[in-house]
Amino acid sequence: MKILCSGNPDHKTIANGIKQVYPEADFASRTTGYDLRFWNKGSEHHFRKQIVNYNVFINASFVCKWGQHQLLEVTHEMWSKSNIHGYIVNIGSTSELFGIDSKFGNYTAQKRALQTLSLMYNNKSNIKSSHIVLGGFNNGDPAHANWLPVKTIAETIKYVLEHTANIPIIGLDN
Repeated sequence: MKILCSGNPDHKTIANGIKQVYPEADFASRTTGYDLRFWNKGSEHHFRKQIVNYNVFINASFVCKWGQHQLLEVTHEMWSKSNIHGYIVNIGSTSELFGIDSKFGNYTAQKRALQTLSLMYNNKSNIKSSHIVLGGFNNGDPAHANWLPVKTIAETIKYVLEHTANIPIIGLDN
């Protein structure tokens, strides 16, 4: 597996957990030369050029203005054109379950739509897509100390990637 994960592994993020489980993985964040917001054509071009060097993309970072959706769509498009039979793991949130009146507003809508898009793309063009619904994770904030450890999340991603069955959706909560 050649893995690209969104996020900075030097912060207490899902990317940090991925680095613990898959130390050979690469990471897409501003510190590694990526701007995943795609606010200019150069940043999207850079991602498109790089993603074809991987066969696993862990779409772990919430990116404003529907960024995770764009990353999913661009990855699927580029792998389809390049005949890469890869695996996209999308990180959702239990806020997907809160509905239209959620206090999280647009975040809830984006995560719910990501789930739908992930399920639609699963096994299309020989590319698997899984959606992991997560409760909060321990990002180092003392108030989050009892939330999901980032390594546990990464171990779940490993389980999904290595399982012989297709796992289109799975959830973890603390």
